[in-house]
Amino acid sequence: MKLLMNNGSWGMLLGRSHPLLVHLPIGILLIAFILILLSRREKWRHLQGALPVVLLAAALSAIFSCITGYLLSLDGGYEEGMLQTHKYLGISVAVVSTLLYLLHRYRERFPRLQLATAAVMVLLLSAAGHYGGSLTHGDDYLSQAMPAGLQQLVGVHQKAVNVAAYTNIGDARLYEDLVQPVLANRCYGCHNEQKLKGGLQLESLALIRKGGEHGPVLKDSMPEESELFKRLLLPETDEHRMPPKGKPPVTPQELELLHWWIAQGAPIKKTVKELTKTPRILAVLDGMQPATPLDKQEFIPEEKVAAASAQHIQALEAKGLKVLPVGSGSNYITIDGVNAIGFSDADLQLLLPLKSQIVWLNLAGTAVTDQVFAVSGQLRHLTRLDLRNVALKGKGIAALNGCKELRYLNLAGTTVGSDALAPLKDNKKLEQVFLYQTGVAAASVQQLQRSLPKLKIDTGGYRLPQLASDTTVYHKVSS
Repeated sequence: MKLLMNNGSWGMLLGRSHPLLVHLPIGILLIAFILILLSRREKWRHLQGALPVVLLAAALSAIFSCITGYLLSLDGGYEEGMLQTHKYLGISVAVVSTLLYLLHRYRERFPRLQLATAAVMVLLLSAAGHYGGSLTHGDDYLSQAMPAGLQQLVGVHQKAVNVAAYTNIGDARLYEDLVQPVLANRCYGCHNEQKLKGGLQLESLALIRKGGEHGPVLKDSMPEESELFKRLLLPETDEHRMPPKGKPPVTPQELELLHWWIAQGAPIKKTVKELTKTPRILAVLDGMQPATPLDKQEFIPEEKVAAASAQHIQALEAKGLKVLPVGSGSNYITIDGVNAIGFSDADLQLLLPLKSQIVWLNLAGTAVTDQVFAVSGQLRHLTRLDLRNVALKGKGIAALNGCKELRYLNLAGTTVGSDALAPLKDNKKLEQVFLYQTGVAAASVQQLQRSLPKLKIDTGGYRLPQLASDTTVYHKVSS
């Protein structure tokens, strides 16, 4: 679709000067109100000499602002009800300011009306300014910037726009959770129910497909042919560029996201994991994975426990284990054997005095064997067990069913066999099992998957898609 060029006119120029010129009568009218108040006192009586000029300037500038405002309204793109309210309030300000000038000239006849009229003028001016600002920036422009306490005090409730309900980026809905927030932050300010710039509203997919004054802005599967995307790529100096100059631009990641959404056919209610992904969008999505708050990280139980004994912690640290609290204010602890390669079966009993506090246990690369299962099975709050590269065969793994909160089990790089998996089917809360570089057969993996359909089993063997840039082609050159 070709962009429609506008040759402009004097009327359009004057109309678009309205947001600039309208501040002049506002300032003059407020000065006039202050002068009227001050001149009522004897010591400031001399200020009345300035009132005729100030009031006349205020009346004329208010009238001129009404004219430019009317010309601007002819451009369209504004919500009709709010526009009419603003227009009539602006006309009222011009009428009252003119009346105020006449009352000052004949103040001897109407000595008490001047101050009351000035007060009415300020009220009308405030209302007109409010609706004018709402037309330009949206009706929640100020309320969005209020601190939470002030919002509660004045009874303002923030609109919950597309609050993400996902913790894994793969479960995010492409339009509802990822694309719509971009449009809300970058586009809704000019394309909403109150301000329809170009006759285009973007607050729902139905409105996007409806398009604006110049036709559709979305062509499914063709982002390069969609005005919604094309205008984001225009130079900042181009009058058709969106967002316009002076507004925060769309980031490269947001551009890639919008391009992918349109290329996928602009779907709704489709999650990221259901759609075909390119290497570029995979990099973008990886950066959008929500961070997990510390107090919600890695399956920490909600049950309160007593503080761990300092003596028992010191006994573990003497063996080279690192013992740390999982978070501030929590009595749960994590144990890491990264520097304790000599930690063996003989040392496992040191864990039992802390069986109520241990939630994460990492014994990867240590010297323990299958006896670790019997001890770990007694850690009733254990949620995460890492046994990578340990001399395990899987004997006694059924003891882990005593860990009622176990969610994560890493057996990568061990020699556990296919028979080791069967007992895990009774551990209903298990969510992740890592089995790459083990002796577990595919059939056993499939059997465990059938028993625990929601379990994510990682067996490795990843293969990345081959790109054209990955291939080097040699051509024979004839001499």
